[in-house]
Amino acid sequence: MGIMDKFSKKQKEPEVLVESWSPVCDIQAFAEESDSCVYFYLWRDPGSDHAQVKSCWVCNTAPAPNDIDEAAMDRGEAPRMPRSGCGHDPRGIRVRKRDLSIVWLEEGDGAALLEAGKLLALIPGWAWSHDFHGYCRHAVGTAPFAWELTQAEAVLTARVERSAAYWRTMEDGYWKPLQEGGLGAMEGFFGPHEQYFAIDGGKFPSKALVTGRKDGIRYAFTLGVAALCMPHVEQYHQEDAGDHRRMELAFAARGDLPDEDWMKALGFLSGVSGYPWREITWLGHGHTLLLPEGRIPGFAAVLLLDGRKLPEVPVPAFPPVMGEPVCPLWMVPITKAEYDLAVESIEPVILEKYQGAPERLVVFDGKPKFL
Repeated sequence: MGIMDKFSKKQKEPEVLVESWSPVCDIQAFAEESDSCVYFYLWRDPGSDHAQVKSCWVCNTAPAPNDIDEAAMDRGEAPRMPRSGCGHDPRGIRVRKRDLSIVWLEEGDGAALLEAGKLLALIPGWAWSHDFHGYCRHAVGTAPFAWELTQAEAVLTARVERSAAYWRTMEDGYWKPLQEGGLGAMEGFFGPHEQYFAIDGGKFPSKALVTGRKDGIRYAFTLGVAALCMPHVEQYHQEDAGDHRRMELAFAARGDLPDEDWMKALGFLSGVSGYPWREITWLGHGHTLLLPEGRIPGFAAVLLLDGRKLPEVPVPAFPPVMGEPVCPLWMVPITKAEYDLAVESIEPVILEKYQGAPERLVVFDGKPKFL
């Protein structure tokens, strides 16, 4: 049988024409040719019991049927596009394996299939949360297994070109200037750093956790997370997605917090640094994350707050990364009761309950802040 597809179990083994793995997400992209058609696939968490597949029709290699071939789908075969949605020769066409390539979009959860360098099909990251197959050069209108590419082609082509340039940058010495700029911003904030932990496990992308002290407060910031673009941001911020898709995590606590508790908090901070690309989501102002039991005794979750929205809370002046601003996200521990209040609204209305000094809002002192 073929690698797998949404319509598994084929009489003749399909041929994989081209394949690629996302640089940052557990997603495989591949184009596969069967007896009658070619499809482009994204396979999320392959081999797991929660794997997901997105499929986008590319072309028919056999004559197009007049209607959707329900019988083929029932047999577990990839369906040809019906004649009404097929924009190429209805008798079928061929694609040449050597002409195909795959470009991952910047967020790493969507990809494009190119033929001789020209956009052929594209599955955007937002397709994971929608009943949408993708765009294809040969589709007509909103066809059953792909949408027409024509009207969106200029925008999508520009995005693919930008994504290709982005990944080339990520392969070509991006880390040193980002590291120097981020570390310089932190030390401009709290002075010489105390500790520097590599938290990437020796794998791409490079990431670190940096700590320091200022005015009796211990600080920790991630370094390098902002090199990556978080998935799904464009679904919520659309035109200004570039202002929200790069972040560094931050945590602050009173200087007398026991070292054991401090290190437990840093362990959580480190683990969360890969969360958006592991779960194919994003983190932003007002979001919450549950804490593992006992991680911070008495606290059930953390509330994330965008430092740019808290003018009285000091924060390092992180330089832009690849022309886009960095969102410093403070992690503020909250109790179960505070968590229940925080998730009642998309906006962090819980902030209205805070009665302390504004500049101490993000500083953990072992006590609830909002109730």
